[in-house]
Amino acid sequence: MMIQADTGPCARRLRLARYKMKTKIVRYIIPERIPWFAAGLYSELARGAGGKYYRQVAEEIAAAANQGSILDVGTGPGYLPIEIARIAPHVKIDGIDLTKRMIIFARVNAEEAGVSDRIRFTVGNGNRTAFQDNSFDMVISTGAFHSWRNPVKVMNECRRVLKPGKEAWIYDPAQIVTRETRKPLQEKLKGLDRLALKWAVVTSKAVKDFTREEIREMIHSTKFREGRVEYTDWMKITLKK
Repeated sequence: MMIQADTGPCARRLRLARYKMKTKIVRYIIPERIPWFAAGLYSELARGAGGKYYRQVAEEIAAAANQGSILDVGTGPGYLPIEIARIAPHVKIDGIDLTKRMIIFARVNAEEAGVSDRIRFTVGNGNRTAFQDNSFDMVISTGAFHSWRNPVKVMNECRRVLKPGKEAWIYDPAQIVTRETRKPLQEKLKGLDRLALKWAVVTSKAVKDFTREEIREMIHSTKFREGRVEYTDWMKITLKK
């Protein structure tokens, strides 16, 4: 007698629950921050592959906030704030990141771009920042959302530091590093950079993107309560205080 697999609603819910639990465990095992040994490689990959991406996103952000103050959560090597500063000369930007080495790179990059007088990079945690309530005209984040252990907590923090009536824009994933852009650099890698690349490949496969339904549930659980999720070349979440 052949026993067919249960494909009913209960079985599907059980599989979904197991998947969510496995994903949650993986997220807690893998650190939110990029480890120090991978910071240099990440910076180079983003520099080489992200030009078009950063320009496009920066133009979109600058069109909506061409003056005032912006907070970038998970700023990495600072390429997006730097591009925004080039386009919008009347904007002040704070960029925070968990990885100290990333902040060092970001400060150097801003100095070389001639915009360091309008951008401040500091080590900071998106779960709880050092900024006062109602501090920013916009909060942005790109390429970090998929790695957050507690997205609801980070989104609530984004809301806390936003001025009333202002918006948070969260982009993810920032699919700017492809196999084609990675290959030329990979051939030159040595030592720690080779280790960093292996780490990046393993973690990117282990940490799955949130589904659209999961994102909607998260938004509903935040103090924003409502938001918009769009998919074009990348995902964008829009949240208004």
